[in-house]
Amino acid sequence: MIVEMSRRIVGLSLLVLLALLYMRNVPVHAQTEHWARFHDPETGLSFRYPSNLRVRRRDPRHFNLPALQSVVELIGDTPMNPGTVVLRFLVRSGHLAPSARAGKLKQLRTGCKSTSSMMIDGHDAIVCVFQGSAATRWSVEILEPRECTIVTLLGGADADQASPPPHDAEFPLLSIIRTVHFTATPGSASQNLNVMHFVIH
Repeated sequence: MIVEMSRRIVGLSLLVLLALLYMRNVPVHAQTEHWARFHDPETGLSFRYPSNLRVRRRDPRHFNLPALQSVVELIGDTPMNPGTVVLRFLVRSGHLAPSARAGKLKQLRTGCKSTSSMMIDGHDAIVCVFQGSAATRWSVEILEPRECTIVTLLGGADADQASPPPHDAEFPLLSIIRTVHFTATPGSASQNLNVMHFVIH
């Protein structure tokens, strides 16, 4: 009887392990393809998000950041923090030349507590970990084809969801970020050449 129970326990453990391995290797699109899709034709920014989040546009002039063209936020509700900014996307105008990208990378590696890279739709994005006013925070810095910064404002009782690196918890932050891409905007050189560019992991 003890041997039989042991076999059952081992069998269940293997099933759980296989299920976890399967979920780890399921393509992102298989998990997110039924999510709503946001697309901004002005900047080319596009991403998918689950139904428990909602999109809010902000006036970039209120942020006093140079070359800031668009600010898009995903808003969610938690028991302690209703209406919190789960993710904020800050898109800058224009395109970074290779020399400017190199300078930006150097600046990030100097100014961040630590950096790592993540592949987003065929381009390297930088994950910058820095010390915030109350906790260690992160940002995802996309440098091509458009310069875009992604941050979360989750905090307080929800601070564990905002701890680095970006990850999925109550809100699937990492899965959302991995759906981000940019398409050619009207009048851009890439659109005139009928080329579509994509951006994130």
